[in-house]
Amino acid sequence: MTFGSESDALPERECLRRTSGKSSALGVKSCRTVLEHGKEPSYERIAPLLSVLVAVLGSAFSPQSFMKSEDTVSCPICHSERTQFLFDSWDFIHGYPGTFPIWSCKNCGHVFLIGDFTPEMLTNLYSNYYPRSQFDVEHYKPYADRKGFLSWLDGDDAGCHRWVPKNVRVLDIGCGRCETLGYHKALGCEVWGCEADENVRAIADKYGFNVHIGLFDPDNYKKDYFDYVTMNQVIEHCADPEKIFRQILTVIKPGGTLVVGTPQPASIDRFLFRRYWGGWHTPFHLNLFSKKSMCLLLDKTGFRYEHSKCRIPSVNLLNQWAILFVHGEQGKPMRFRTSSWSHHESFGNNLERLWYVRLYRFLEKTRAFALPVRFVDALGIGMNRIYVASKPLS
Repeated sequence: MTFGSESDALPERECLRRTSGKSSALGVKSCRTVLEHGKEPSYERIAPLLSVLVAVLGSAFSPQSFMKSEDTVSCPICHSERTQFLFDSWDFIHGYPGTFPIWSCKNCGHVFLIGDFTPEMLTNLYSNYYPRSQFDVEHYKPYADRKGFLSWLDGDDAGCHRWVPKNVRVLDIGCGRCETLGYHKALGCEVWGCEADENVRAIADKYGFNVHIGLFDPDNYKKDYFDYVTMNQVIEHCADPEKIFRQILTVIKPGGTLVVGTPQPASIDRFLFRRYWGGWHTPFHLNLFSKKSMCLLLDKTGFRYEHSKCRIPSVNLLNQWAILFVHGEQGKPMRFRTSSWSHHESFGNNLERLWYVRLYRFLEKTRAFALPVRFVDALGIGMNRIYVASKPLS
């Protein structure tokens, strides 16, 4: 999940829900241009050029880019062997033990982690190292349907749920604490959820949500059933994203919509924060998609790319700076969860007196980082990108 919001989560409404007519043709043309020629059409070129500039500067001033000449691995998306070892990363948020090599593909820009996780390891990873195990069910609150300037400034539309209209049938894969399900239900939707974390069962049971606890399995749902399927900060957790997309295609109605929110490796903060970039989120994040690699994946799994946009909650940049003060060393979690520093919570006199907690709360309340985040998103080099794709009618 997006850094700083994975325990609390990660568009103008109807006009962004579906892309049709001329804009749809533009979206398909854009995707084809990326896949066939490896570059964006003219109206989208500025963001990739900025991304390349950021990447070059980041590589020049960081120790991340090393080449393990004796090893070669294939890209899991385009299967090219033109890959490069970046560095060995570790879990500096939750403290999962071990280090994990991160690689990038020179052909499609995909970034991926190498790791051999058994089902038992994954269960342990998400049930014991994710913060939902400490969540009090009585504190559950669905996301609000906010509108207006402050909603835009805070980046509310960074969540995939904000791209879903009223009165539709929606499946949220990776529904977390079920805040999205409560949001959709309030808008008249038929809501379904899927979540691998066993800790979520108590929330679903208490509030009556139809949530399957476990990995996504299309056999649990009717074929061609959903108008919308959302995956907010989920696809990067999947070891086999191609398989997942092919399975999702079977449960979406023809003409239905897939909305995917995921970190993008071409973001400027990746090169600013380097090894401590929250998007690494090792070892939870296995695949980080460039726009080209996501278009390639959508195309070969039967989806039609419609459009995409950079969106991130404004508080994420504040959280990213805060991590520099409290990040964990190998095998040790962060000293304090930055998502727990919110001015909505209290932690006793000792923590309250820490100067950087007080500074954090002041900056959060004043939205000090909001405009820079919106500016970076507008340039297309923000941390998170929302993709909207559709299932063809035939």
